[in-house]
Amino acid sequence: MKNAVYAGSFDPISNGHIDIIDRAAKLFDNVYVLVTENIHKKATFSLEERVEMIKKVVNHPNVMVDKTTDLVVNFAKKHQVTTIIRGLRNIKDFESEISLYHFNKSLDPNIETVILFPSYRHTYLSSSVIKELVYFNADISSYVPALLIDDIVKGIKKKQD
Repeated sequence: MKNAVYAGSFDPISNGHIDIIDRAAKLFDNVYVLVTENIHKKATFSLEERVEMIKKVVNHPNVMVDKTTDLVVNFAKKHQVTTIIRGLRNIKDFESEISLYHFNKSLDPNIETVILFPSYRHTYLSSSVIKELVYFNADISSYVPALLIDDIVKGIKKKQD
């Protein structure tokens, strides 16, 4: 059985993230969407809020949503995951992803990393852009699931206060 983990901060989840999840669900027997802390950023939403948002919009029988404050490699080992899925949008992502790949490989040489490129509509989409659009009261309906728009806008606006 091929198990994979797609980890990220998902703060908030975007249509680009969902595109990767949908495609990964077709490639692997089981996919863990793993909400993580990014120690370099201050989160807008709690781990629990991010998990709940993802659960509302991802409906594949082979996709499980979880959270961790540990290394993704440790989660993978614990859950018999053999593949880490990463999204790669641009050259800036490439630089960080290749160093992360080598770091993860040094921690566990048996875990592979698979890169999935975004659909053209999501190439420049990021959680930071979504937050900026909300800050300036712009429409985010093209970038996040309709079911989450109100929660995302309220959460970002609350953080601004």
